[in-house]
Amino acid sequence: MSKNREVLSPETRILLRSLHQGVDLEIEIKAILHQFTTVPPGSIATAALQIRHDAALYAAFPGPHWLSPPKPHAKLKLLKQTPGLEFIYIFHGDGYLREASLTKITGGLQSPFLVAAVIWRLNDWVAPVRTAAYLCAQRVFQSTPPDIIARAALDLLRRQHGWGRWGEPERSMIEELYARSNVTAELAKLLIQQTTGPTPSTLRHALRTPLLDRHLEDISTKSVNPVVRAIAVEALIDGTAKWRSGSRWDWIDKRYNLKRWTPTYSYRELACSVSPIEVADRAILDRSPTVRRVVLDSVGRNSLPADVGRHYARQLEFDRSAVVREAAAFILR
Repeated sequence: MSKNREVLSPETRILLRSLHQGVDLEIEIKAILHQFTTVPPGSIATAALQIRHDAALYAAFPGPHWLSPPKPHAKLKLLKQTPGLEFIYIFHGDGYLREASLTKITGGLQSPFLVAAVIWRLNDWVAPVRTAAYLCAQRVFQSTPPDIIARAALDLLRRQHGWGRWGEPERSMIEELYARSNVTAELAKLLIQQTTGPTPSTLRHALRTPLLDRHLEDISTKSVNPVVRAIAVEALIDGTAKWRSGSRWDWIDKRYNLKRWTPTYSYRELACSVSPIEVADRAILDRSPTVRRVVLDSVGRNSLPADVGRHYARQLEFDRSAVVREAAAFILR
């Protein structure tokens, strides 16, 4: 496995490689689960492969194609008898063991990575495993702390829309999970506090649903990331959420067969009512030129009245940012 794709720490990988060599299996499992608390939820796909590789969690050779794969009876018995092993066998290459692990898991999950692991199994390539993951999620997410769910959602929101195996019931359940008021409050807090990572992309994906609509005003003024503030300001002024939904070819000149690949966007109306002018009045004084420019761009989309737009343009005519000055000058012309 390529070293530049490793997401598990060297300590975690050493523990996984020695999983069945120690005297006390339960102590080894506890140490591994403690290491899992530091694994980013967004790396679930790569981490799952590394865990399977390092712990040698491979399925038995299936034999002739006309025979069903044999059940790993010895490992199923070990799984039943060993506390915590289900959180490692959930990554096993054998579908019987993944299914049995999900069936065994009870109680709240204690790390965002394990939340991501259960959600990841909703998109498993084996249908009975997806069913077991659905039932597991129904059991354990009720008692999982909302801050842990929110931390997993922060990474998974921008990834799970590309999953193709899970169905509408699974998608709806996870959307309802994220939409719980205590989870959305924690997610909004993370979007406000997060200084690194693709937080703007996460917010764009969250805006596909009314998940964070009632938190947008706080995000627009308090987020430490200016791009996140700008996205929230744009949505509040326009009264609509926007996210990229695909791409299309647009002609530049058919005579010379010149065309360009242009992104396409989807929209929905926000489920909150705010005054666009009040939002713009605050945003025009924002310390970031990215946010101030969004206010002027809103004038071009007719999201703000023309006279209000000219007032903002005169206010920013001599702004310290060149891009803001250019936008103000365009409006005044």
